[in-house]
Amino acid sequence: MNFKIAVIIGGPSPEHDISILTGLQSARVLSVKNDVSIIYWTKDNNWYLLDSDLESTDFIENSINFSKELHLSLGKDNCFLYKRKKIEFDIFVNSCHGGPGEDGSLQGLLEIMDVKYTGPNLQTAQLCMDKYAFYSLMKTNNLPVLDKFRIQKNVTPNFKGPYVLKPQFGGSSIGVELVEDYETALKISESSDLYERGALLEQYLENADDLLIGVRNYPEFNFSEIEKPIRNSNLFSYEEKYLNNGGLEGSKRELPAVLSEKICNNIYSYIEKINKIIPSRGIVRYDFLKIEDEVYINEINTIPGSHALYLWKNLNISKYDLLHNMVLEGLNEKSNQWSIQGSDGMALRSAKDINSKLG
Repeated sequence: MNFKIAVIIGGPSPEHDISILTGLQSARVLSVKNDVSIIYWTKDNNWYLLDSDLESTDFIENSINFSKELHLSLGKDNCFLYKRKKIEFDIFVNSCHGGPGEDGSLQGLLEIMDVKYTGPNLQTAQLCMDKYAFYSLMKTNNLPVLDKFRIQKNVTPNFKGPYVLKPQFGGSSIGVELVEDYETALKISESSDLYERGALLEQYLENADDLLIGVRNYPEFNFSEIEKPIRNSNLFSYEEKYLNNGGLEGSKRELPAVLSEKICNNIYSYIEKINKIIPSRGIVRYDFLKIEDEVYINEINTIPGSHALYLWKNLNISKYDLLHNMVLEGLNEKSNQWSIQGSDGMALRSAKDINSKLG
């Protein structure tokens, strides 16, 4: 069965460009058997309906026809409108990285619209985007994490540098920097809007390895092979992840990573435990750090670059099947139903005049 699918790309986010790449790839793959359109969410918060056969360069060469501007209609219709005509889709594929596309804002909008969509729900998106909240939840559940310190004036961390500085709300690479001391971290965090909603520090551990693995719960709980990115710098930077060697899928890596059975089993065990606390929706990417024989949970990327499709390439699962199952999962999800129990008018009938409430 084919579906009418809208892939949402872009958004007012530092990862706007990467979202375009992920979304165009997803649209191209899904177009083989479905009717796919692009909904382009611009940096200045406008929405346009585009064809699915665009190239990334079309977005920088001004060759796109932006004549189909969409407008949101909430209430009776709950839909996107083009020239006052309702545009209907079976499901929205969320390919937005970082910012409001991944922090629960877009999820909240889609839930108010009462439409089907892929990827994390509102609660999971909010929790995983907030690195300090995620860290605190893991620590409360006795799972291994590196200590994190939220930067505050007149308060200093209780562990020594050098430090890894991260935005509290953001992706896995933009704004992530290695700093030697707390004063430097404080100056950087105060000078960039990447850290406007909060900045975190964790102790930098030399010779640590990044380990990444894709996880999904549909059609059943399973995970990909473990990847070890091959980096040339102290941190797995934005440039190495997305710009070098043709982008994310061309980055240098060990896939599968060469690891001991003990390390692999620890990672699999942590994934199962975390998935019970925060059930994955769509394809998510778990990021770990390995220092010698110890593994620490770093974060969950709920809408990873390229939807983490490349992590499954050795497992005989096609990109189409991965995305198709993500679509089926979203379609099978129950619509959000808010309870109105208790809103029966009794409080209104028993209340006196409003002025009496102000005394």
